[in-house]
Amino acid sequence: MAKKNLEEFAYKSIIKLILENYFKPGDFLLETELAEFLKLSRTPVRHALGRLVAEGFLDKKKKKGCFIPSPSPEDARNVFYAREHIEGLTAASAACHATDRDIKYLYGLIEKEKNVECPGTQDAKMTYVSINESFHLGIARISLNKYLEQYCRHSFWRSNTYIFFFDNYYTGLDSGGQKTGPRQHIEIAEAIENRNEEKAGNLMRQHVRTTFEKLFLTI
Repeated sequence: MAKKNLEEFAYKSIIKLILENYFKPGDFLLETELAEFLKLSRTPVRHALGRLVAEGFLDKKKKKGCFIPSPSPEDARNVFYAREHIEGLTAASAACHATDRDIKYLYGLIEKEKNVECPGTQDAKMTYVSINESFHLGIARISLNKYLEQYCRHSFWRSNTYIFFFDNYYTGLDSGGQKTGPRQHIEIAEAIENRNEEKAGNLMRQHVRTTFEKLFLTI
């Protein structure tokens, strides 16, 4: 397997372990143990952990390694507030710059999202994570603003720390609930397709806000 593929395998495998509750907030993810568990050399595991740190999903302490940050209400509010406004800007900018090919790409992701089978299973969760990442970070890429894309990636993955551990879909407490993502994603894609900057931005902000409210205001 090529070096790049090994790194991607390690990256996705670590996320999968977190989704399966193999790790909890506060746990350290040790490079040597992960390499042995995944039957890989330490290099691709190190690069995968570095990527997760750079994206904001993991934190790192000097001489101790990478760990899953412990959640707090204040941090959650700050993360989702930042994400809401950053992604609102990326969606508005995408409405200005999206090509026909970009629009087709977004609708293709939505179709895949709608067709995810066996909701609640680990395979479905991993598929949904991949599609959702591609949709949100795809819009950031389409915005043609490298700074917004960078900040979007960081806040997106940081917020996933909370989503993975508090959303019933990921914790397994609700094995068959209907997710609001596909419907809201369709509305955002339509606003981008129609070149409506204001509507695209407002819809994206509401989408992120809905995620926060679902996690913390309904429990």
